[in-house]
Amino acid sequence: MDAMQMCYCVLILAGAFALVGLGVLFIRTAGALKQTGDTVEMAQETLKRVDKVLDDVNYKLDLLNAPVETVAKFFDPNRPKFNPLKAVMNLLKK
Repeated sequence: MDAMQMCYCVLILAGAFALVGLGVLFIRTAGALKQTGDTVEMAQETLKRVDKVLDDVNYKLDLLNAPVETVAKFFDPNRPKFNPLKAVMNLLKK
């Protein structure tokens, strides 16, 4: 075996090693991408659930807001005072 054939053998072995390395890299990359896709799907489902809970909390806070505003109007220092004459005049206008 002369030097030229030895160089060819080394080049062939190096190429085979590089191809095997690239194959392993691509297989692992494909697995990582699949796991990433699964994680994104789980995150989207979790966000949908969180959105539903937040909508429910906002709805319940809106329901609680009306009685609180009613009580707050009673204690508001800037609210107009009761005027019996004005109340009677308003009833007669209707």
